[in-house]
Amino acid sequence: MAPVLASANFGESYVLEVVGLVLAVLVVVRWVVPPLRRAMAAQLESVRSQLAAGDDAREAAARLVAERRDELARAQAEAAVLVEQARQSAAQVLADGRRRGEEEHDRLVARAGIEATLARSRARDAVARKIAALVVEAAELVVAAELDDTIHHHLIAEAIEAAEAEVV
Repeated sequence: MAPVLASANFGESYVLEVVGLVLAVLVVVRWVVPPLRRAMAAQLESVRSQLAAGDDAREAAARLVAERRDELARAQAEAAVLVEQARQSAAQVLADGRRRGEEEHDRLVARAGIEATLARSRARDAVARKIAALVVEAAELVVAAELDDTIHHHLIAEAIEAAEAEVV
């Protein structure tokens, strides 16, 4: 058999190629494209669900961040209130302590004044008793000396000196 040249059967060859191409396209469209479309649709749906889940997660994270910021702001406000209350309480305790200290000081000063007055009164009484005893003793000596002027002046001078020594 002699070789067939392409130019001799050009129309027939062209038709056979077109029919083969159409059959190949039909096979691809019938059996390849539907599973490919299903796979692409599934992949598209997976990507959409992942994007939706990402959006949901971002919104949840944003809500959580906002909630935490609100909680932080409330906690800071509460801490500020507690700090202010502590400052006021400390100031009150300090004022009460000062007031009690001043009251105790005043009480101690008054008590010391009373004790000083009593001690001064006791000292005066003691000095008065000693002076009275000295005067009585001097009087006894004067009477015992039989009223001699020289002895009398001498005894009075001694009594005065003894009284002055006791006072000082």
